[in-house]
Amino acid sequence: MKKLARFGLVGVASALFVGFAASPSQAVTVHTAECSATGSSGSVITTGWDYNDRSIPNLTLTVRDTLADGHHASIRLLVQYTDSVGYYPWHANYNGAGTTLEFDSYVPTGGTIFDVGLQVGTFEGDDLKSYCTKWVTD
Repeated sequence: MKKLARFGLVGVASALFVGFAASPSQAVTVHTAECSATGSSGSVITTGWDYNDRSIPNLTLTVRDTLADGHHASIRLLVQYTDSVGYYPWHANYNGAGTTLEFDSYVPTGGTIFDVGLQVGTFEGDDLKSYCTKWVTD
């Protein structure tokens, strides 16, 4: 009888653990957006952020130079706050046509974040030749 009682308690505890571990509220939220301009393409992936949060713990920006045109591809993060848009610095890929670079980052705690996006651009020096903008809610 003693063995049966121990097995029953372990079985119940295991069933509860599996139930909690598999619940939808434990899932990590991921949002993505991507766009292409003449000569460049890129994407943003956020992990652990959802609408109305105040920070983004993990994000990855990826930029690709798509043309052998002598220009370089760049990407930057956009964050839509309550009353403004934050335009983060450009990250450039100077490695030439066909190359891809990733930039891992985060957004520290601040104002309420309503949306996240990216801009991808093709530059000649400091001159922006073409660009695209995409938000995760588009």
